[in-house]
Amino acid sequence: MLTKGTLENYILAFAVLLFEGGLARASFVGQARFRDASRLRHQAERLAAEMERNSREDHLTALLNRRGLEHAIDQFENTDGPFVAMLIDLDGFKSVNDTYGHRTGDELLARIARRIEEEAPEGSTLARIGGDEFVLVFSSLRNSPSPSNLASNLISKLARPYPGVASVRIGASIGIYSAKNPGLTEMLLRADIAIYTAKRRGRNEFCLFDAELDRELQRRQSIERDLHSAIKTRSLGPWFQPIVRLDTEAVIGFEGLLRWSHPIHGSISPPEIMTAARETGMLQLLTQAVFSECCAFIDALVKADCRDVRVTMNVSPRELEAGDIDEMVLNGLAAKDLPATMFEIEITEESPVDPDRVDEKLGRLSHAGISIALDVFGTGFSTLASLKDSRIRKVKIDQGFIRGLAKSREDRLLVKTVIDLGRTLGIEVMAEGVETEADRQTLHKLGCKTAQGFLFSKAVPLSQALGLAVKERQEL
Repeated sequence: MLTKGTLENYILAFAVLLFEGGLARASFVGQARFRDASRLRHQAERLAAEMERNSREDHLTALLNRRGLEHAIDQFENTDGPFVAMLIDLDGFKSVNDTYGHRTGDELLARIARRIEEEAPEGSTLARIGGDEFVLVFSSLRNSPSPSNLASNLISKLARPYPGVASVRIGASIGIYSAKNPGLTEMLLRADIAIYTAKRRGRNEFCLFDAELDRELQRRQSIERDLHSAIKTRSLGPWFQPIVRLDTEAVIGFEGLLRWSHPIHGSISPPEIMTAARETGMLQLLTQAVFSECCAFIDALVKADCRDVRVTMNVSPRELEAGDIDEMVLNGLAAKDLPATMFEIEITEESPVDPDRVDEKLGRLSHAGISIALDVFGTGFSTLASLKDSRIRKVKIDQGFIRGLAKSREDRLLVKTVIDLGRTLGIEVMAEGVETEADRQTLHKLGCKTAQGFLFSKAVPLSQALGLAVKERQEL
């Protein structure tokens, strides 16, 4: 075009040169941008991989965390079993934080992790899944140490002194579960049950999950599964045990005691019921159901002209602390126009986390005329201090001091002391667990006024309890 020499060809040639220059520039810019994009993509991939690794790691001990453990367990699918999961829970570690501070506690956790690693079998996986909880998982092959020997070695090693925290002794409880196939949820659940059993034996103990514990687990799961239905159908609820005067054996009150006859497991104890209710989040529903039955009983007593009979409901301080039991009781009694003086709350000496909150609620209930009684007196750690609370109107001597009272001089001296102390402070003293006439007579001679126990009557359904109260009224 340039050689032709015309103006139009010059213009066209210039345009072609500009276009080719633009293409070349675009090529260079595209290459640079591609290199930058590739670099950024690789950086993002490295960052994502690093974040993924960090999300699986416990930075305090450089072990896996629970998420990392889950991922590691998934890799065990191609590994020969059986597999062993050891749940390791430290004993006494809280004292380290309380005494030396959390920084020292964090450093100690890292040292403990190293000690566990030193004993861990080759190819095992170790993780920290909680504040002072570790999990060790490994394939139990012929050349692997037996779980019992490994647990014993771990407990011994972890119990050795740690420089810098000499005033606190660290121990460990270990729960062990062996399975053919790896499954973290199943393994931890059963190892946790085993460790609970180990802790009941004391410090520095281990326990293997066996057939007996498996039956216990199946029972617990069955109870938890059927609890809601039992509450709704009222197959679970309070039965009422009479409280009598020791001189005349006249019925003056009833205590509501949880009763549940499970279709498979038979009679379920109240502590089991309460534990299942807490674990399943149905404690409030259970409390409401029990209170409703108590109100129904009080209403029936009022209609039968038995207004001098009191109905007692058991409540733990933790229930008072966590829920709105005071509102439930006061509003429930008011809604049904039931006299507060016929209702009594019996609390245990279990220590609440927030005593001020519990005190406030007890104050409201007491001010409304509801009697506050202290259960299992003599078995807690704040027995004498609790007597200073002016809202406590009654204490119940634990049945452990009552059974065989007539034959035990020591128990008689203790019971006599409590009765005299209650009389001095103006607090009613009652005995539970009276099963023999000899114990009844001994209590009466010691000055105890009221009692309950199988000697007088076991707990009975509401209709039978009402019949006992009405019969008492007719005889008077």
